[in-house]
Amino acid sequence: MFPTCRFLRLPMTLSRNRFPLPMPQARAVFASLLAFCLSVPLVYAQAAKADAAAGKSPVTVRSIHFDPVKIGGQKNDWIRMQVELQANFNPETKVAAEEKAGKRPANKQWVDKVKVTVTEIFKPLGAKEATDFSYYRASATVLTLEIGSPRSIYFYLPGDIVKRDRLKMQPDFFYVQIDVGGTEVPIFNEAGRLNPDMLSAVHKQISTKALFDGAREQADRGVNANIGMLRPQFLVPYAIFDTLPQGSPSPEFIREDAAR
Repeated sequence: MFPTCRFLRLPMTLSRNRFPLPMPQARAVFASLLAFCLSVPLVYAQAAKADAAAGKSPVTVRSIHFDPVKIGGQKNDWIRMQVELQANFNPETKVAAEEKAGKRPANKQWVDKVKVTVTEIFKPLGAKEATDFSYYRASATVLTLEIGSPRSIYFYLPGDIVKRDRLKMQPDFFYVQIDVGGTEVPIFNEAGRLNPDMLSAVHKQISTKALFDGAREQADRGVNANIGMLRPQFLVPYAIFDTLPQGSPSPEFIREDAAR
């Protein structure tokens, strides 16, 4: 809600003692107050538009990497996907005052419950139509992220699946969706362009809104055939033997699968 000005309640008839200003000057003062109060919502609206134009997301996808790995004595190489995240601000700190009533104050240094959903799309040898592609999806919910401290989440596709489905060692297309506290972080802005801090979240060949929407629509149907194959690191026992790349460490996770 925009702030409102409380105008002075003036009596209908005013004596000179109760309103010492001459009427022309009084009208000028009243006009100034009215102009100020009307300008307040405009200033707030402009500030909101400036924040949106900046494209700053509460959590940013910094980078994505794919690597073949042998883990747990497995014969065939697994595909490891590294998603590096960084928290920029806690969106709860921007909630209107009236919505904060009765709630615990938001932590300005940490962002909680960050859900990361990755989708990998492969074009197997000989496939010609999108319906012939292989689609894999997995999610992981980060317990909390410290603002300004990058963290990496890893997802694994088993080597036997890679060999069975005749997949290359990295997908032809991919995208990452971020959800913070139950609210999805927009990948595209209102103009249909990728948000600047989400450029790494989408493969360059589906980086337009139209192509992305088409790929997501097809993937939403295709992943149903491969549920549970692509897994986050905490669902891969062999992952403890994986030599992870140097860089940002992994965060702690909320085990939603254990809660069921």
